[in-house]
Amino acid sequence: MAQNRRLSSASHDSSASNQNRDVSSSMTRVLYKHGYTMQKEVGQGVSGRVFLVTNSDGDPYVIKQMNSRDRTDLNRVQKEVTILKKINCGYIVSYVESFEDTDAEFFYVVMEYCAGGDLNERMKAQKEIGVFEEQQILDWCVQICLALQYIHDERRNVLHRDINPQNIFLTEDGYINLGDFGNSKVQRRADPYTSSVRGAELYQSPEVADKQYTSKSDICSVGWVLYDLCMLDVWSDYKKRRFQQASHDIGHPLQFSNMYSQDLQDLIKEMLSCCPMTRPSADEILAKPFLNEIVKRNRRFPKALERRFMMSLKIFDETYYEHYDHFEALVTEWGVTTDSLEEVHHKCTAGTLAGSVIGAAGGITAVVGAILAPFTFGASLIVTGVGVGVGVAGGVTGAASSITNTVKQKSLRENIQRIQQNFTDVTPLLESLNALRRVLRVIQKFRDFVSDYSDNVQMSSNVDRRRLVCATELMHLGLLANVGRIAAQTARVGRAAAEAIVAVTGVLSGLLVIVDTAFIVMDSLDIHQMRQGQVDDPNKVQSNLLKSIAEMRKTHTDLCNVLKEIKETREELKDYIVVARVERDLYTDFESLNI
Repeated sequence: MAQNRRLSSASHDSSASNQNRDVSSSMTRVLYKHGYTMQKEVGQGVSGRVFLVTNSDGDPYVIKQMNSRDRTDLNRVQKEVTILKKINCGYIVSYVESFEDTDAEFFYVVMEYCAGGDLNERMKAQKEIGVFEEQQILDWCVQICLALQYIHDERRNVLHRDINPQNIFLTEDGYINLGDFGNSKVQRRADPYTSSVRGAELYQSPEVADKQYTSKSDICSVGWVLYDLCMLDVWSDYKKRRFQQASHDIGHPLQFSNMYSQDLQDLIKEMLSCCPMTRPSADEILAKPFLNEIVKRNRRFPKALERRFMMSLKIFDETYYEHYDHFEALVTEWGVTTDSLEEVHHKCTAGTLAGSVIGAAGGITAVVGAILAPFTFGASLIVTGVGVGVGVAGGVTGAASSITNTVKQKSLRENIQRIQQNFTDVTPLLESLNALRRVLRVIQKFRDFVSDYSDNVQMSSNVDRRRLVCATELMHLGLLANVGRIAAQTARVGRAAAEAIVAVTGVLSGLLVIVDTAFIVMDSLDIHQMRQGQVDDPNKVQSNLLKSIAEMRKTHTDLCNVLKEIKETREELKDYIVVARVERDLYTDFESLNI
């Protein structure tokens, strides 16, 4: 009997394994369709699996995959999406998009990727080396409360309902992003409570047992998170932690390490009050006098984000000066090469249509009147494909108009190869634009509540010379006003540049893929197309070579537009670039003076 169970289990495992392979293949296809590439699986929960993916720009994102056959789970996820679409806050994980694979019956939600992992992982790592400094705990406390202030605001009335260390994420710059709104709910203004119960039990408030949940329940959950940050030794022992919570709920005082201030201990006790009415709101917590400076600091752009923005500007400025002229010269050369290629093709085709007999090379003869005349050549081949004219040193006879000068043809081919190689030299400029775009996208998340903060409309006149000049103190107003436009512009330039460079590589690789064989079109198709004038739309021509030439001309137009927009973007950012230069120079001066 036991053996039968094992065989049954093995069969089931095999079936599940095959299903996983099918799902993986299906998922890869649907991700590709939406512009994403799978990197790895990063987690698996009750409701689905979580994957790290990248988009066409190489930007990382997290995708949650859920079974859409379970209508309860699907409805929950769709509610989460509805809520997330309305949220744009610097301390909350950003929603990107969602889509469904109806064939495989999976629903996907694309979210911002937080490179710092979650708070649970950070707590485990910290437990191995010591305790958290109070300053760090207070910063995280304020950042979480700023996120709660945003969602609890009467304009949104969103309750998270599942705040715990695994749903609190850290960005690459080290600040908090509150995530996983799968259990969240919009509270009707007329209802004092929401009735459904969700969330990890160690972080639930007492009233949740009675299925009564308010914004103060979220506050209690944060209180337990703060307590765990202060008491890692208790948090890491489940029995101790559970006992602390149970004893607290019946009125026993919490134990605290004496390394933390009385202000912090008192705040946590208030947040963990068994009576929701006596717990402070997010607004009231942020108004605590001992948190005043921390709140001011965290209502601005995070310092690490400022530094990354300044560094991105500096790199963009440097790569612009180093590569822009070279990029511009390559684009010009690309246009000239396109014209030359079209000229060669015209002479070859016009000559053959005039009735000239082209001689033999390598034993293969091109005869006038044939539909296609295969012609074998050596290293002097210019391009390949139907409708391409070429020349062979010492092997060409017939009318002079049929084939252009061999030296010109050879130099043209070498020129195409050289352009293809040199386009890779300008990628640092495009990469710097992409890095800048990523930072601006994050800054956009902070725009609303930073711009609402009154201190940000006043320029600071008192600069502490023991630290660097705070760049955003000098440019908050301008950046906040322009960040949307600048971010959109850099994104547009980045996409256009990437597409143009891919087109360059694709066209040139296609033209040079076969180095020995070409065909000369003997019918009137090419001549008819050439008489229509220059064409930059490959869909409007039928000749294969003219399609390539049209693609090259279209790419040249795209590259010219990219050049123009790169210059315009730099002009848009010039004031901030000046600030970045000043900050860099001040940093150098301070370092040399050892201030």
